[in-house]
Amino acid sequence: MYVTDYLSKELKPGKTSNSPRQLLQQMESYVVNHLPLFEGLTYIGNIAHEELIALMEEQTTTSFDYKPYSDTFYLTSQHTLWDAIQLMDKEQTNCIPVFEEDGFKFLGLLTQEKLISGLAHNEFVSAQGVSMVVTIHRQEYSMTTISNIIEANNGQFLAAVVLGSSEDNIQVLVKFNSENLLSIGETFERYGYQIVQKFYTDQKDQLLQHRYAQLLKFMNT
Repeated sequence: MYVTDYLSKELKPGKTSNSPRQLLQQMESYVVNHLPLFEGLTYIGNIAHEELIALMEEQTTTSFDYKPYSDTFYLTSQHTLWDAIQLMDKEQTNCIPVFEEDGFKFLGLLTQEKLISGLAHNEFVSAQGVSMVVTIHRQEYSMTTISNIIEANNGQFLAAVVLGSSEDNIQVLVKFNSENLLSIGETFERYGYQIVQKFYTDQKDQLLQHRYAQLLKFMNT
């Protein structure tokens, strides 16, 4: 999932020869809050929407030096969509320039729209399956054990991602396919995993809900 596979074909970087108004129109037509600027083939940096508005209001000349108002951040061909998420959050942007790892050749722009589309087609998101969140003591955490628990119960392990961790425990979101959900849940618990949340309803849940409903019915008669 390298960022180079998800570059925008429509959006182009801005030019320092353009006026603030022209750059603003370009940004607003593609709904981005930063726009990378080039002077010829030289990358200047990324200018923010609010900086262009301020420059336009203070306009006293027809030539502009955008460099003092630009921030330098970018991705390379070796970065993944996960790197892009982190950088977009850090810089509070929805548009990042991408360059070749060697030679610093400009490759294109990655937008938030393309990023979300790329993640939506990731196997973890798009594959049909059920999910659960489990926690385990840090010293006992093993991705191999997690996959073995699922496969030992005739399930198909699809993916897992660490959601968070504390000094003692690790929390993992697990996605899998199985017709034996009850056995998988019980096996996780037998191996010391605590099931925090299940994104499905298993037979045990249904049985408990039925018994609870019967108890309420009995108490109300």
